[in-house]
Amino acid sequence: MSGLRPLRLSLGNAPPFDVPARFIALGGAALVTACILIAVWADQLVGPNGWATPEALGITHLLALGFVTAVMTGVLYQMLPVIFGALPAPPRGARLTWWCFLVSVAGFSTTLLTGRDDLAPIGGIALAATIIGITAHAGTVMWRATRWNVVAAYVAVALACLDAVAIMGAVLAVSLNTGTLHDPLALLAPKILLAVGGWLGLVLVGVSYQVTPLFNVSKARPRWALPVLCLLTCGSLLGIVALVLNLPAPVRVATGTLYVVGAALYAADVIRMVRARGQRAAAVGITPVGQIAAATVFLVSAIAGLPAVAGVQPWPQVAVTSALLGWAPLAISANGARIIPFLAWTRGGIPGAAPLAADRIPIAAGVGQLALLAVGWLLLEVGILTRAGEAARFGALLILMGALAFPLLIRLAVSGRLLHWRSDSATEVMRCAGSSAGGPM
Repeated sequence: MSGLRPLRLSLGNAPPFDVPARFIALGGAALVTACILIAVWADQLVGPNGWATPEALGITHLLALGFVTAVMTGVLYQMLPVIFGALPAPPRGARLTWWCFLVSVAGFSTTLLTGRDDLAPIGGIALAATIIGITAHAGTVMWRATRWNVVAAYVAVALACLDAVAIMGAVLAVSLNTGTLHDPLALLAPKILLAVGGWLGLVLVGVSYQVTPLFNVSKARPRWALPVLCLLTCGSLLGIVALVLNLPAPVRVATGTLYVVGAALYAADVIRMVRARGQRAAAVGITPVGQIAAATVFLVSAIAGLPAVAGVQPWPQVAVTSALLGWAPLAISANGARIIPFLAWTRGGIPGAAPLAADRIPIAAGVGQLALLAVGWLLLEVGILTRAGEAARFGALLILMGALAFPLLIRLAVSGRLLHWRSDSATEVMRCAGSSAGGPM
């Protein structure tokens, strides 16, 4: 595994279209629901100790599980067999896993939102079992892989973090009701760091390293993929150790600095790959702009994590919301604008879909959707830092508008005929797919 070397594609190994689509659709519904709830409870959420309320816990889990984990699960079900040349997980098993995930996320989030700690163990255990099933599917596919690159290491470490987070969550849920742990909330901070910095950070960065060169038909290759993996992993794990041992604040900040350096190198890689894009096959639009915006917000959220691990309020809320409502929506929107039309073209049989269907999205519309997400995130953070409920509410509503605009852009992308002057670009993308760093999902 020497780095992000070229891989052939095995498009015939992709699962049925509905397998990734149902997870991605669930993620979109969860994001919309969470934004509505934030707008309703904004004053309470940004107030003193608002992070410890049942509403905050429920919304956080709805975003982390229902939104980000659901979307990335759909991406992995599609991506892993295609780029690693292995048979996909059984479709029936994947669909069953989706139903279990839907029920457990909905049930667990509802128990947290309503403060029903007596029911939390049921949802927590069900979620843990479902997530372990998801990672078992992914692990089986990776075990059968016929080719590898560094993205496999990102995914493997991220899935290990996800399993650990699920188990910690189940233990916390049981302890809230039974008192098994003397201080169950002491496990909360390490769990959040592992979820955001470990699972979420590693899976999104790994997938980004796979798709950014391809979607931009970039002439450049990543320089720092392996160092970034090591820095993000070490920063997360050492930060968890520092939190568990309750080490002094300067030590905790020092561990977080490793993560910041990794985020900075990753952002530099993304900017470099986007700047070297093929001009005809990857015009300026939602994908390159969104990829740079997401990498920038990722770096900002990593920097916000420094005072967060030191225990300075309200920076933990800023770091977490920057991940869940900042760079995650931006990255998913930017890459989804090309991934979803491609899935529709290769597997869904949707008329009008094509490899470069995302180029039908007008630049103003695509960048406008990203602007709604970015400005909404900024206003939300201003509201948290200044304890201004109106700013947080307006920010949540802007993110909601951006989330609702995304499926409209996708519908625009997959409808009608591909413009004639782009047809040669489509050929170039398909040619480059077999020789660039990774393949489409």
